[in-house]
Amino acid sequence: MPIKKSSNAPNPLKAWLSEFLLNRELFRGPHGKPLYSYQVSEEEYKSLLELLKQQLRRADNPLHAIHLGACFCLFVSEQYRRNYNSSWSWSGAEAELGISLTPQQHAALTNDGLAYWRRPIRFRDSGRDWLGSLFTEGGLPWPLVQSESHGFGRAVRRGIKHFYRTEDNRRTTADLMADFEEGLPAAFRNLETRRLLAGIVDQLMYLVEHYPLKDQQDPASYLDQQAPGWTDAFPIPLDESNARTLLNDWLRDAGQKRQERKEALEKARAFTCEHFLHGTLPQWSICTDLILPSETTFAIDPTTLGSTRLELAYYEGDRLLARGAAVYGQLTAEGIKVRFANPQVTVERRTLDEPLSLRLLDNGRTVHCLFFDGSALDYRETPLVFENRSERWQLVATSSCSVASGLARLRIPQDFFITSEGAAPDTLAQDAENGRWVEIHSDLSLAKGADHYQIELNQAGGDDRKPTLTGVFALYESSPSIVFLGWPRLELPEDYPHPRDELLEFVNGELLDRQRNNSYGLARYTLRNRSGKTLLQRRFGVLPREFSLSLFPGLGQQPARLLTKGAHLLDLQVVSDRLAVEQSEHTLHLRHQGESPPTTFILEASQGLPPLQLRLPYPYQGARLLDQYGNPSRTRELTLAELIGYRIALTSGLPQGQTFHMELELICTEQLHPKRAFGIRVGSAPVMLNLFSYLGDMQNMLGAVDEQDAYIRLSLETEQPLLKLDIRRYGGQLQWEGRHAFYICNTTNAAMLDGVQVEAMLLSDPKCTPLRLTEKTSETVGTGCFEIPQKMQSQGLWLIYPGEHSSVRFRPGLYITPNSSLDSESEVCSLHRAAELFHPQHNPHVIEQQIAAMATDFNHSGWQYLADLKQHYRHLPLSSFETWKALSRNQEALSFAVFRLEMDESFCARIRDELAVIWEAVPLPLWVQAYRLFHDSIRLTGLPEALVNNLVSNRANVLRCIVSGFDYLGDYLSTGNRSALTRLPPESVLPIWYQDLRRLHESNRNWPTLLGSELSRWVDRQRLPPLVKALSLVEFTDAVAYLPIFMAFVTAGKARITDLPATPAYLKFAIRLVSDFDRQGWFVPVHALMVSYLLASQDEA
Repeated sequence: MPIKKSSNAPNPLKAWLSEFLLNRELFRGPHGKPLYSYQVSEEEYKSLLELLKQQLRRADNPLHAIHLGACFCLFVSEQYRRNYNSSWSWSGAEAELGISLTPQQHAALTNDGLAYWRRPIRFRDSGRDWLGSLFTEGGLPWPLVQSESHGFGRAVRRGIKHFYRTEDNRRTTADLMADFEEGLPAAFRNLETRRLLAGIVDQLMYLVEHYPLKDQQDPASYLDQQAPGWTDAFPIPLDESNARTLLNDWLRDAGQKRQERKEALEKARAFTCEHFLHGTLPQWSICTDLILPSETTFAIDPTTLGSTRLELAYYEGDRLLARGAAVYGQLTAEGIKVRFANPQVTVERRTLDEPLSLRLLDNGRTVHCLFFDGSALDYRETPLVFENRSERWQLVATSSCSVASGLARLRIPQDFFITSEGAAPDTLAQDAENGRWVEIHSDLSLAKGADHYQIELNQAGGDDRKPTLTGVFALYESSPSIVFLGWPRLELPEDYPHPRDELLEFVNGELLDRQRNNSYGLARYTLRNRSGKTLLQRRFGVLPREFSLSLFPGLGQQPARLLTKGAHLLDLQVVSDRLAVEQSEHTLHLRHQGESPPTTFILEASQGLPPLQLRLPYPYQGARLLDQYGNPSRTRELTLAELIGYRIALTSGLPQGQTFHMELELICTEQLHPKRAFGIRVGSAPVMLNLFSYLGDMQNMLGAVDEQDAYIRLSLETEQPLLKLDIRRYGGQLQWEGRHAFYICNTTNAAMLDGVQVEAMLLSDPKCTPLRLTEKTSETVGTGCFEIPQKMQSQGLWLIYPGEHSSVRFRPGLYITPNSSLDSESEVCSLHRAAELFHPQHNPHVIEQQIAAMATDFNHSGWQYLADLKQHYRHLPLSSFETWKALSRNQEALSFAVFRLEMDESFCARIRDELAVIWEAVPLPLWVQAYRLFHDSIRLTGLPEALVNNLVSNRANVLRCIVSGFDYLGDYLSTGNRSALTRLPPESVLPIWYQDLRRLHESNRNWPTLLGSELSRWVDRQRLPPLVKALSLVEFTDAVAYLPIFMAFVTAGKARITDLPATPAYLKFAIRLVSDFDRQGWFVPVHALMVSYLLASQDEA
């Protein structure tokens, strides 16, 4: 709006600002939100430019200073937003104003102006960042947003595409956007840009969720009518000519994504999978998305479990592909109920024709295995049919199918006869295994022998629903990987186009007669309709429903024995050139030839079908360590990273079985070493322990002490010692040779020469690309020695660490440049500078001081430092960084960090495991304080209220997952109001719950008793009802029964962990161990009830 100038107006700047605010109905002055949120119009921008041109030349009236500063700040931020020329300097704004100002003038104008607008000044390492503060106020620079080459538009589109990845696993959109920021100019890879881009994506998805935009030609015009003011929240100038065009494109993308999501949810079934094509033909690979339910109940006998904490692992055939997070189950009448933090898991396939399975492990033993139907792709025998969905080629079938679109991509194995209804297929490539890749635009028929496939295009809706085979899986290592006990049932989806009486089942080419079928072995199963169209193909093994095995080691002259049950119909053959076999009824006697017995042997089983193979461990009395190839290993030292492939085979030679005792002990300088003991019952079948299953326990023990060289000693014994193994964080360390060279040596200081990848990061700037250090060579052979390059010698403090793919995980080390000025006198106002100045002896507290300042400052640059560490160095242990360790020690900053860094559940679990943080030890008043600070600060970022509320409730949901007790606190987190809290009398509830706990775990001999007597004495001294003080009726339940009560006092801010007489390291370890015994069924509800009770009773205290 043009400003009428009157010659006698005492302060035209003030007049302009008053009218500007009046037009926005801001009668009380600025609202404190970013300047882009005022959506300055083109006309206002021009009049502001003219006004400033006049006024800046006579900037001599000190009374006008604040208004001049306000207009100057608004202009610079708006000029940046509209006309940014990719130069991070004052030159763009000053050129338009026709003026050149001094640094002192920049500082004075910005200081006054931002104070007027009630906005913060940003800080950098060198102090106040005047220019950066104003650019931040401008939101996103429009010239870069609309340009294809700068990645902003691409980041928004990728945010829309992957938006639903954030559901259920409690990631925020801003945390997701961090994955797409590598395409942005370096100056924009920061938390503010992340938040702005996330704001755009969230707002787009909010609009398509709440308004019917799917069929609108011009969604933006429709919104103008239905939701006036909808554009205010976008941090880009929407009066730019092509801004609405771009916004319409985004809205259409968002609408499309929402529609796809809606359809996917309607079809989605738990424990299914989807496959996607990757690579450039003829090279190709498959990534598989595994779909999990948010919770499910597994039929596992609770009497077989040591605790209710289970490890998840994803296998391809018999090979471990990925570890999942630990889950805490809840015992129920049907089995054990488990909640999955991450509802979708993506794995890169290695052996496509092997099936994927989810395995649940309890202390190293597999207690449940679930195969994903359709995860084994028999690509050598059947066609693969892909359809382009959301810019990805998704596998829709390996059999006859209907495809919704008019284009499909196929991989056709050799020897197929192809008939096309219309245009001939376009050949794309031939791959290494002679598969032919084609694209088709019309229907296609494929035939090979008796198998006929029909691929139909342009069929509305397509048919993603496939029949499935369900049954009981046998838990053996086998070929094929899927073996059923008894023949599996055929289950048809609802609305399946073919009725059951039109379907024919074939096994190995013969019609399957389910009434008179008693054949077992390897089955190639095909489902066809009566016209011969192939609808489903699977490959699996079948054993009799009652089949089971027992293995006993040889004693003295007696051979080892294999006993079978339910196998009287089967032909059994042992395949091994190192075993002599004698057979009697139900028993195979095994004698090994040569010095030592084999690790495993093959048992073939069949009846009327080709044989299937079971790979069985040879029954070797005692314990044997096996490497990732299944061979016996003599190693006595492993690193945490090497645990993945190693297993221990336990076999008992006693008819009644026996208990093996395993102990993990932390070897460290601290006295009273934390120890963890397991009793492993081994009966008639050998037990395979997967060592990676203990990784969480080991990390927790190592994290309890601040010693990088502490290690775990694993020992196994029955009546006599059987096995000892040392497990270290690192498999090597830096050994310096002079000031500028080092080599990596193992723990015994013998040089290591191969497979070491060394990188170095500048600790003052985690955004900076790390340096790859090159190994010195002698006649092209690596010497194991590395030199510090010139670049590192000239500046700062560096962390030298193993690259992501280094075969040796050595201990990270510091390189301090000899001439780095340890000038700690100058003012330190950033974590970047503190990380540079930190020295364990000379300057040990500089990082802690910055972390303490961050606890109450939303805009502190230290948050950017930690966000960059989290994004770029996620492959290194958190304990490698002094900054993460300092954060874990400051509860006020740590509680705010969960909000400010928008941590998801899995990162909070890393902090718990790697830094030994007990989340329940953070007092609730600190969470309330962090919640308020975050809520108030986020509102001032200009996000619309609905999105602020979404973000804040997302944070509260993460707290519910990591801190037991939040579920029962109502609105206490947001209000601090205690009157609404639940007040159940603990004396009438806890004794009943305690009896249930005893009943559920009556068969368990392994109740943890650490801290039992200390907790019992502590509870006895508190003002609690007598029935609560006498809750535990037997000594061995003291620790489990009283820990949640003690921790409730800590969470409520009425006690400290250190009130118990033990070292902090031992306490952290013991609390985690005892609370894990039955976390969901006992610790969480008791802790929650007591926290609520203690807070509600506070007013009466």
